[in-house]
Amino acid sequence: MIEILQSFEQVAGRFPPVLLLAPGLVLVALGLTVWLAGMCLRRLVLALAGAGVVGFATFLVAGQSPVVTGLAVGGGAVFGAILPRPATAALLAVLGVVVAFLITAQTHLAEQPQLLSGRPEPGPGQERFTTPESLDLVRTHALDLVDHARAAARQLGLADLAVMAASGLVPLALGLLLARLAGALACSVFGSLLIFAGLIVLLIFKGSAPVGLLQRQAALYGLVLLGMTAFGTIEQLVLCPAPKRRRQDGARKSPSRREGSERNWRGR
Repeated sequence: MIEILQSFEQVAGRFPPVLLLAPGLVLVALGLTVWLAGMCLRRLVLALAGAGVVGFATFLVAGQSPVVTGLAVGGGAVFGAILPRPATAALLAVLGVVVAFLITAQTHLAEQPQLLSGRPEPGPGQERFTTPESLDLVRTHALDLVDHARAAARQLGLADLAVMAASGLVPLALGLLLARLAGALACSVFGSLLIFAGLIVLLIFKGSAPVGLLQRQAALYGLVLLGMTAFGTIEQLVLCPAPKRRRQDGARKSPSRREGSERNWRGR
């Protein structure tokens, strides 16, 4: 899998600059917003996250079907916006399953052969790709990653599947029982991931090799990601007010206004 990402890193250096600069800046800005203020925009964040996760899952199952994928994206957005607590629990469960899969299937992912033939080799004197060619290369690498993950998943045993199931059930229960903590944690995690993704795209735009750097110093960047997640979770729990508190404050203010009006009426 690392070879596929490194191949994409090499060919992406020849993409039109706008295809790297604009998405990178958008991802970083969106990630900072979700990381630090996701709970204040919880329904919007969950709608976007639900649309992305459900759309990608539908792509994995149904393949390249624009109609089915579009319906799934719309359904995921509606689900995240209308039902924030189940949506948060589902997102945390998906994250737990993905992390467990990457750990349990690590050996299988490394053993899978990488068939990257037929792709253009990077070179300093070669011209840049056109926009359609660049988008086609993005789609090709994404399909390679999906096929690679499917092949690794077929080799998992019952014990690995049990670990993945437990890794999904625990965050699911956390999201259903502790909605506020789970919401802050989900926003912090996904915001941090968006920031990392945006920085990787911007580093590719600058001509660096971030994929190899992440592979060599995976432990360091893992600790950075954990630190960002912890900081974002605590910050949102402290600074983003809970919806129940807002309702209680409004309920407390309304009687005081009524009492004030009654006093003014009596004073007359």
